[in-house]
Amino acid sequence: MNKSYLTGSLMLSIVLLSACSNTSSVAKTKANTMQTMPTKVASDSVMSDKPVAEPAITTTIDWQKIEAVADQKYQEEPLADYYLNILSEEERNAAPWFYAQEFDVTITEAQQRLLLQGISMPLIQAVAEYLGESVAAIYYENNNPNEFSIKITTLTSVQAIPSKFVYHFKQDEFNRFSIPIYIQASSDKSQQQIMALQEKAWPEILKRYPDTQTIGFSPMTNTINVMIYRKISDEAERERLEAELTELVGHPVVVEFPKNRITTL
Repeated sequence: MNKSYLTGSLMLSIVLLSACSNTSSVAKTKANTMQTMPTKVASDSVMSDKPVAEPAITTTIDWQKIEAVADQKYQEEPLADYYLNILSEEERNAAPWFYAQEFDVTITEAQQRLLLQGISMPLIQAVAEYLGESVAAIYYENNNPNEFSIKITTLTSVQAIPSKFVYHFKQDEFNRFSIPIYIQASSDKSQQQIMALQEKAWPEILKRYPDTQTIGFSPMTNTINVMIYRKISDEAERERLEAELTELVGHPVVVEFPKNRITTL
């Protein structure tokens, strides 16, 4: 499972360190949030009434405008207080150790990455507001030991030249920090479209496979990840299920087989 995951409020908690992808328990996937989505439906594809897509409108990234909006947000945000207040003392002490263990970096590097996560929300909001419905996914790249960054997957109609922009924080207490942002214009669907497909498909997935453990969107791979418990499973079965569920959902599906059952519906 993926170890990169953007949460909408607290990215510094220990919960983040164990969150390997944007999934949640099937029993908890009815909330339509930016991060996790999860009557009787027909057994054929849920895409039968999919509307005809309109021609994509090209969006050209203006990094200077995004930087200006982010700078304004930071002027309005008491950043030092925000960073300190969202963490308890126990979390501030324990989180770097857990992060370092999870992603194989030093404690010093873990502390810096967690701080960057804590102060980068206004920046992420500025980028998301600029891109609007062109966004497919936003996540932190935790797995690269040489560079911590924000990655944004967008519709293929987005043009970003250059595709990388380094934002330098300008507040006195944080002006020695910066974080790179990457635009990956590789998705044929927006985040809203992907979430709608997932929400529509999950009742049928549960109907076909009652031992489904989790259904969720993975921002790092831009896929719907479905975890199904099987006492006995093999690669051929996984490939068959992926093909079936991809056709059902209308978006690429990755199937995983956990060793143990997580939940019983």
